[in-house]
Amino acid sequence: MKKSLFTVEPISVLEETVLEEFHAVHRHAHGFDFPADPPVCRASFIGQIVRPRPGQRISVWVAWGDGHPAGICVVGLDDNNPLKGADLVFLSVHPEMRRQGVGRTLLSAAREYLGGMGVKKLTAFTSSSAEIGPGDAFAEATGAERVARYRRLSLNIADRPRKDGYEVPVGYRLARWRGGVPAESLAEFAAMSTRLAEDEAAGSGRGAAETFDAEKVDGLYAVLRAWGLRTYITAVRHMESGLLVGYSALGMASSHDRDASQWDTVVLPAHRGQGLGAVLKEANLSWAREHEPELSRVTTWNAVGNDAMTAVNESFGFRADAWGSVRIWSW
Repeated sequence: MKKSLFTVEPISVLEETVLEEFHAVHRHAHGFDFPADPPVCRASFIGQIVRPRPGQRISVWVAWGDGHPAGICVVGLDDNNPLKGADLVFLSVHPEMRRQGVGRTLLSAAREYLGGMGVKKLTAFTSSSAEIGPGDAFAEATGAERVARYRRLSLNIADRPRKDGYEVPVGYRLARWRGGVPAESLAEFAAMSTRLAEDEAAGSGRGAAETFDAEKVDGLYAVLRAWGLRTYITAVRHMESGLLVGYSALGMASSHDRDASQWDTVVLPAHRGQGLGAVLKEANLSWAREHEPELSRVTTWNAVGNDAMTAVNESFGFRADAWGSVRIWSW
């Protein structure tokens, strides 16, 4: 293939036509790498650029070739403490423009900018169907260090009859919410989310855990709604103390009717060992299916080595997904 010419520059004015072109690049790249997955949701992709998570600031670089985007790089910085590190939100190169240095040049531009600000760490996720996929080879070749490994699992709804007869342990009561967390439960939900983040940080070695408060949780779900995501949450309340002690959350992109993502399931330590995690997953899936009649697949992620959680998910019906080897890298 003849080598194409391209130029890389930061971009601050995100006009609608440019965002549509960015989405086209990312859609083609994702479709090429993951042909078995549903197409990238436009609303979710664009939303993550124009309406980032609470407390996050977005920076964008684009590689132009023949007047059109050949690749894009989107980085998220903590608005309150940018020096603690940055996240690589997207790094996508159009399949026809690969192996020409587009990805390396975009990454180099982003890292130079971050270095000039004093940011010392950039974190990214890669996914592939192979043990070492193209994204992993790229990360290694550009000097990244692998921090953690995850495995994607999928649940085929057709293989699993609906179960509405789950039994809630004595002394507990379930609550169900769509689209977010009610105001009276935000503080308790934030405390549980912080505990989950602490557990994940301890297991992955990614450093300090993210902390949550009521305002941040409320803002996060407002952003998810802006991205077009439909969310389903089932929480469990301990009747004697009156406190929320666990929850399970699931989300679906606005353009996806058949595919959902199983997000966090957390039970506070003092209430573990009673099967609450399985009950929460079961109840929440049933809750989602009431409103999503076409739902046919749910995906989730397990840290490699977390055999206990893998066993829980497999007992629930999840199976290893051929397209889902996921790793976290840090430059």
